[in-house]
Amino acid sequence: MPISKIDTPALKADAVDNTILDLASNYAFTGTVTGAGADNKPSFLAYLTSNQTIPNNTYHKINLDGEYYDTGGCYNNTSGTVTLNGVSAPAYSFAPNVAGKYFIGAKGRNDTSTDGTGTIIGIEKNGNRVSQVRDTLDNAEGLFVGVIVDLDGTDDYVTMIQYQNSGSSTVANGASTFANDDGTISHMFGFLIGGA
Repeated sequence: MPISKIDTPALKADAVDNTILDLASNYAFTGTVTGAGADNKPSFLAYLTSNQTIPNNTYHKINLDGEYYDTGGCYNNTSGTVTLNGVSAPAYSFAPNVAGKYFIGAKGRNDTSTDGTGTIIGIEKNGNRVSQVRDTLDNAEGLFVGVIVDLDGTDDYVTMIQYQNSGSSTVANGASTFANDDGTISHMFGFLIGGA
């Protein structure tokens, strides 16, 4: 039924049939809400702890070796393959042990004094690109890419890649600690958003 009048100072509304809707505290909720506040884990945010050279004209994995958080312990921040929660996780990858749909995001930039025709930040699943964003390389282009991807919880993994074609090597920025307000640090994050 539509509301005909809202009385902001008194925080109440008169309904069409003149029923008074008073403060929300007067109406106790005794039911349950399914799925609200469900854990979105495994989840992680990994970042580059020191600058990494990005070769010219090559798709290159970013060695995200720092962990801002890793809820569930499914991110491998080492240079070799390890087993995490029963799942084989290649170097610098997120390999969750829970099947479902995940939101994965990545941000990075190529720092160079030479312009090029393209810079790319991408996300790969099992070594195959599933999403990327591309722009003209103009000294230092910061880019963000995000994707929803199905991960099976047994052997799927995701990694971050970067590309540039300035004619020489560029640098992906890293830092010893991650700060939410520093958009120059290469990083990737992800979290479970729902079942398979």
